[in-house]
Amino acid sequence: MHYNYKLPEATNEKHSEPVKDDKRLIKTVTFFGDSAIPEGDPIYESVWSAAQFLAKNDYAIVNGGGPGIMKAATDGAESVDGKTVAIYWQPKLASFFEGKNLANVTDESETFSNYLIRTLGLIEYGDAYVVCKGGTGTISEFGMVWALAKLYYGCHKPVILYGEFWDEIIESFQKNMYIDEIEAGVLYQANTPEQILELLQKHEQKIAHCNGRKFNGDEAGFVLGSETKTTVSSYNAEASSYHAQHAGRLVAQDQLDHFMQLVHPPAKVLDVGSGAGHDTAYLSSKYSVTGVEISEKFAQIARFEHPEIEFINADITTHDLGTNVYKGIWARNSLHHIPERDMDKVFSKLSNALVEGGYLYMIVREGEGEHIETDVKNYLKIEKFYHLFSEQEIRNRAELAGMNVISIERNQRSHKWIIAVLQKK
Repeated sequence: MHYNYKLPEATNEKHSEPVKDDKRLIKTVTFFGDSAIPEGDPIYESVWSAAQFLAKNDYAIVNGGGPGIMKAATDGAESVDGKTVAIYWQPKLASFFEGKNLANVTDESETFSNYLIRTLGLIEYGDAYVVCKGGTGTISEFGMVWALAKLYYGCHKPVILYGEFWDEIIESFQKNMYIDEIEAGVLYQANTPEQILELLQKHEQKIAHCNGRKFNGDEAGFVLGSETKTTVSSYNAEASSYHAQHAGRLVAQDQLDHFMQLVHPPAKVLDVGSGAGHDTAYLSSKYSVTGVEISEKFAQIARFEHPEIEFINADITTHDLGTNVYKGIWARNSLHHIPERDMDKVFSKLSNALVEGGYLYMIVREGEGEHIETDVKNYLKIEKFYHLFSEQEIRNRAELAGMNVISIERNQRSHKWIIAVLQKK
C-alpha cells in the first residue's frame, strides 16, 4: 500500500487497557454495502462473519434493512443473539430502489420518509461505520461519513473500509483528487473481523477525551460523546417502537375530554411533551394546537403522521413560549422529567404563556425526590429522569407562578399519578 490510512499509533503515550463496556463511546456499528450480493458469495459470508464477531463483542449492528450486505450483517449478528437495528426507506417514486427486505428481521426498526433522511438515520444510529463493496448508494453513504469524519475530526466516528479492493480506490482518490492528510487519516482499512475490532478499540482509546463531553443540536449525531440528557436519549431510542405500540390509542382520553370542557374554542392550545402526537391530534379537532417535543425522533414521527399540525423540537426549559398566547396548556407525562433547578422557571414560563384565565392541565408522577428509572424494552435499556411531585409542591409552585389550583385528583395505574388543573389568575 502506497498511502497511509491505517490507524496511526498515538504519539508520546502507550495505549491504555481496552475501554470497559459501561464507559464505551462506540456501542453500535453501521454496515454499508450492496443489496445485490447474494447469500453464499464470499463477500456476503465475510460480512456475515464480521457482524457475528462484533455482536459477540457486544456491539449492536445497524443496517439499511434491505437484502445483500444488509441482510448479511443482520443474520450474522442474530446468529449469536446480538442486537440489530434496521433503518428503512419506503419510496413511492424511486422505482430502482430495492426496498425493505422482509427476510431481514431485526430487533428494532425505523422508517424514514426519503433517502437522505434515511441515510442520516443510519449515520446517527452508528457510532462507527464499516463500508463494504457496493454501488452508487454505498458510494454516497461512504462520501457522507468520510466528510463528516474530517469535519468533526477529534471526536469523529471511525470509518472502516472492509476489503482489500479499497486499496486501489483510495490510491486513485489520492492521485486524482485533493485529499489532505486529515481526510486520508480518518479512513481505516480492515480485511478480517478481528482487524475491525482492533481498529474500533484503538480508535476508542484515541478519542477517550471525548467521553463526558456534552453535545446537542442537529450535529450531535455526527460526533462521539455523551448524550446531552438521559431522558432525551431514551425517548429517542424508544420512539419508533412506542409509536407502533400506541398508534391510535389515547392513554388519557377522559382527561383530554375534561380539558376540552374547560377550554372553550376558538383557542390556541399548547401540548408540552407531545411525543408521537396522539394527544395533539385529538386536541386539533377543536383547537389551533402546537406540540413541543424534546425528542427529535418523536417530533419527526409526529410531523410525518400529522403534517397539518405544528410540532416544535425543543427543550421546554429553554424554548421561548411567548406571553399571553394560549388559552390552554396540556402537559401529560412531561413536567416530571424537569429537574428541581428548572422547575420554578418552567412553571413561570407556562403561566406567562397563558392568557388571563387560561388553564394548565398537568399529569405527573406522584412521590418524593428525584431519581433515574431503568427499564428494558425491546432489548433497549431505557433510563429516564423523574422529579416526583406532591400535592403541596404543586400548590406552592402554582401560587409562586401566579396560578390558582382548580382541582387535584389522583390516579393509580402502573404508578401513582397526580392530575392537577391550574388556572392563571
